[in-house]
Order: sequence, then C-alpha cells, then structure tokens
Amino acid sequence: MGHIMENSMGTASYRPQRGVTDIAILSISRREVEENDLQSVLGRLKVFSVTREDAALYRGQISLHVDGYEDDARELVDIPQVRAFLGRLANEWRYWAFFLCHLDSSVTLLVSCAAGAEFPGGGAVVADPVRLSIVVQQGLDGMNELWDRFGFPECENEAHTQGLLEALGLE
Repeated sequence: MGHIMENSMGTASYRPQRGVTDIAILSISRREVEENDLQSVLGRLKVFSVTREDAALYRGQISLHVDGYEDDARELVDIPQVRAFLGRLANEWRYWAFFLCHLDSSVTLLVSCAAGAEFPGGGAVVADPVRLSIVVQQGLDGMNELWDRFGFPECENEAHTQGLLEALGLE
C-alpha cells in the first residue's frame, strides 16, 4: 500500500519565524477524544485565523498534544480512538498545514492518523498513497487560502510548504 511515515521527532530544515520563541500548545483531552468532541477543539482553533496578526504570529507555531493517554503504553497513532479523532480534525480544520509546528511530531501525527491504511504497532504507519495525497493537498489548499487572504509574501509560502513536506518526509 505504500509509503511508511514515522511518528518520531525528526529534524527538519524549517525554522520558526523570527521573533517567535514560544510554541502554542493545542491540548486535546482524552475526554474530547472519547466523547468525539471535535467542535470544542475547532472552537479553540478559530481564534488563530481571525486576524492577519494572529495568523502571522502563530504560523507554524502550534504543537499538537493529546493528553490523558500517558498510562497507555501504545503510541498515540496506535490508539484507534485517537486515530479517528485526529483524522477528523485533519479533515475539518482546513488550516492545519499553516499552523501546526514542523519541528515536532504534530504534523506527522495528524497526517498519519488521517492517511494511514495500516498500523502495525510501535508507532509505524503504512499510508494509503491516495489518501495521503488528498490529505496533504487539503492542508496545502487551506494554507494557501490563508496566505492569499492575508497577503503574506509568496517566498514565505514556498519556504513554509517546503518545511511541511520535509516534516512529512515527502521532500
């Protein structure tokens, strides 16, 4: 079925924006996962794309964390409820590629959950290549929508896109 994505923290050439030293943490609780409360998470994310200033400040700065599974020995991607929840998040939050951090496992976790076809354990994911292409394209479309809406420089869009693709091991 295709391409294996790893859910380990890797090194990418993407660098955070100048002047931004803190990562914003998007904490998703076990309760939200188990109750399938995606609207709560989406509601918290809306504020980042309201103004040009907020979008610029948080571009590539949101780190995804799923809390409440610390006592579970499995990797998050190996937990079916987490996979389903994050797959829905990738589908319904159009701007994930714009906001999620490229320097940690945020992007790979989200995309692995959304595009995975097989989950053999230990955090390994065999991606469905068709689904992977669709998920990444949806992320790029959402990212480009914000780029156009707020008039950010095209050269920064190219660098951000390159960082995203590198974080996913696609470049």
